[in-house]
Amino acid sequence: MTNKRHIFNASFYTTEEYRSDWESWLQETFFPFVSELVPGSSKEIFEVESDVNQEMLVFSVQIRCSTPGELKILQQESAPVFSKFRARFGESITNFNSVLIKID
Repeated sequence: MTNKRHIFNASFYTTEEYRSDWESWLQETFFPFVSELVPGSSKEIFEVESDVNQEMLVFSVQIRCSTPGELKILQQESAPVFSKFRARFGESITNFNSVLIKID
């Protein structure tokens, strides 16, 4: 089994008006937090295209962890970060988190 198969996925819904605020939050808050918590992780950002919610911009931020333990730490320790995110942005930028496990 290869490394980086355990993925913390954070999905975000926003509009063009708030996109730069969201990008700033990623660079200034979330990515430094992840780098400190799980130094060996890697990140990817995807824009999600869908026929649902066409007026919204949808993004998937994937943090690839080497072990299930790293993933669990990220899940547990990121809750306060996302609570502050929700307090800051309210309904302007919404978020949900999930876990992906690469099987192939």
